[in-house]
Amino acid sequence: MIRPLYSRLPSPISRLFIFIAVFSALASAESLSLSQALREALEKNPGYQASKNDVNFAIAAKDSALAGFLPTAAASAAYGKSWLDTHQQRTVGGSQDASGAQTTTKSAGVNADWTLFQGFSAPLNEKRLGLQLNLAKAGEAQSRQDLVSTVVLDYADLARQIRLYRALDTSAAISEERMRLMQVSLNVGSASRSDWLSVRVDRNADEAALRRQEATLQSARVALGAALGRDRAVNEDVDSVTLSDAPLDLQALLGDLPVNRPDLRAAEANAALAGVAAQQRAVNWLPKIDALAGYNYSLTNSDAGLVVENRTLGPNVALQLNFNLFNGEFPWQTYHRARIAQTSAEFRKQQATNAAEAEVMRDYSVFRGADSALTLEREALGYAQENLGLTFMRWKSGSISYLDARRAQDQYLSAFTLAENTAFEALNSRLELLRAAGRLESLVDSTSSK
Repeated sequence: MIRPLYSRLPSPISRLFIFIAVFSALASAESLSLSQALREALEKNPGYQASKNDVNFAIAAKDSALAGFLPTAAASAAYGKSWLDTHQQRTVGGSQDASGAQTTTKSAGVNADWTLFQGFSAPLNEKRLGLQLNLAKAGEAQSRQDLVSTVVLDYADLARQIRLYRALDTSAAISEERMRLMQVSLNVGSASRSDWLSVRVDRNADEAALRRQEATLQSARVALGAALGRDRAVNEDVDSVTLSDAPLDLQALLGDLPVNRPDLRAAEANAALAGVAAQQRAVNWLPKIDALAGYNYSLTNSDAGLVVENRTLGPNVALQLNFNLFNGEFPWQTYHRARIAQTSAEFRKQQATNAAEAEVMRDYSVFRGADSALTLEREALGYAQENLGLTFMRWKSGSISYLDARRAQDQYLSAFTLAENTAFEALNSRLELLRAAGRLESLVDSTSSK
């Protein structure tokens, strides 16, 4: 009597196979490709936009270095009055006293100051600003790589959570169908209440897993939306992330690390900046030579003295020499401190290089392990899928119990989930390896070209 009931089971279990085979071909009316996601993130993510703005600021600052080679010019004007009690003793003519004598002064002029020599400070300042521009570019590249890695992982995670949700939804539908058939069997007396309770427990467990997966899926949508610079979750469907499966060579990845890795370029710029700072301290020993020129007018009217009015008008030129002898400490003391800072910067640069090489080798080992594990998990998923198909046929014929069928279903879902998680870990390990080697730009280029 049980067989006719089982034989009436429609295709919920087979829906699981159909879903696995065709889910990647299904697309909603709105979808978001990986290249579109990367493009949107690079255009709208606030953190990356800030790093790009830092580069623009550094470019503007470097352009201002030309001012150090040019003269400065200033126009001035003044007007003043004073009321003074004066006593003047003259060589000839005795003395004169005046009470509240008024003096009016007017002046105006244009003056220029051109620094001819300041210990090469202007070229050094230009070099310093150029290095700060390199530092800003390295920061922008680092921000770009971090954003690309985040977007790809969040995108892949969302695709994974969607597939897991659909698999659990199909499993819950199967459990719901089993529950309906078991209820029919219980009503006709061909099944015990114990069997019914077991099916009910499994059905509730599948529904609870589906609810938890729904929350996880929504969290993945929010995470991707934040990475894209949106103020809302991503509602579009996403595709599977497929990276090139070309083998990665460790020695090739280790080559040109100082050129490819932004943090190593930043360490190089910081070491060079420390060297420039030491040179700037050294030029304090050198004199400063200024050429001065101007054209000035002044008029003074006074109620006291022999000269009632004094007017001057004309150009003036001068050459000025300044030499710093002592300003609270001697010049060589500041130079000594700058040299210490330069040595520390060189040590940090070497440490960054060593750490980068170790990171690449470590990530390469993790990547190989994850890649091998993915191959095994996919093979296990194939076995579990075949076993579920055979179990389904035997269950329909009534040759195995419900518990055996349930065990095969759980085994398949476990293998499916494990394969999805392992694939995500393999993707993450490949991205981490590319990021450690400074090669994520190639990923952006290849994705954009698709």
